[in-house]
Amino acid sequence: MFKKIAILFLISISIQASFVDELKDKIRPHLVNIIGLEKTNHFLGKDQNSISLPEIPKVIRDAKSIKDFGKGPKNNVTFKKDQERRFSYNFISEIFLATRKIKASENDLSKWMNVLEQNGSREGVYRALVLDGTYLGLENYEFPITDEAVNFTITFIERYLNKTISESRLKKANFFTVKRDITEKTLEIMDELYKRDGDDIYDWYAVLSSDLAKRFPKAMDNSTRKEMSPMKHKMWAKSVPDQYLKSEVIIKLHHVFNQIQG
Repeated sequence: MFKKIAILFLISISIQASFVDELKDKIRPHLVNIIGLEKTNHFLGKDQNSISLPEIPKVIRDAKSIKDFGKGPKNNVTFKKDQERRFSYNFISEIFLATRKIKASENDLSKWMNVLEQNGSREGVYRALVLDGTYLGLENYEFPITDEAVNFTITFIERYLNKTISESRLKKANFFTVKRDITEKTLEIMDELYKRDGDDIYDWYAVLSSDLAKRFPKAMDNSTRKEMSPMKHKMWAKSVPDQYLKSEVIIKLHHVFNQIQG
């Protein structure tokens, strides 16, 4: 009888501890926004699921370098053909809306689905969309960037790209030019992180995704993007092909820019 009571007591403690940990996970991001990280850790203890941002690499362009020649993808995950087709269709639909703020036509979907099915890359599709005449027209249109978008750009490139830019320069720029340029520079950093051994690319992605989910929850349009746990973002990142990770960053950045620009 005593043994049964003891077991029930231990189970009860375990359930209570689990509930407390879950409650801490839910309120932690809100407390960080209100009182800051240091005080939050003082009250709740250090987040056991926290991930540190790795050292941001320098982008080195050397056409003669063969250091990384022959390196394959970091993550060789593949999906079944019907899954891949569904994922590609969703990507094309999303990338049109994120970059141009318009829905892809049936002709657009068919054209770019064919490109991806012929072993084209998601990054290649994105670059084609932001370097064509339609996007160039948006960049030539008088569309100044808002103060909120300026502030986001400055803080983002300092933290995640290890770069700086003047506020006055940004305020003179076209909104569509800024979000294209920042996204391109972000992809360059990702390329450098992919060259490293270890988990730097996944840690970088996890911290970035957690940060964006906390700061811009309305811009994150599905449960995976809304996730605030960096560890869960890292687990997802390690479960998908390299190009999926890149396309996710592209879409998230454009979503955030679109929301704060209004």
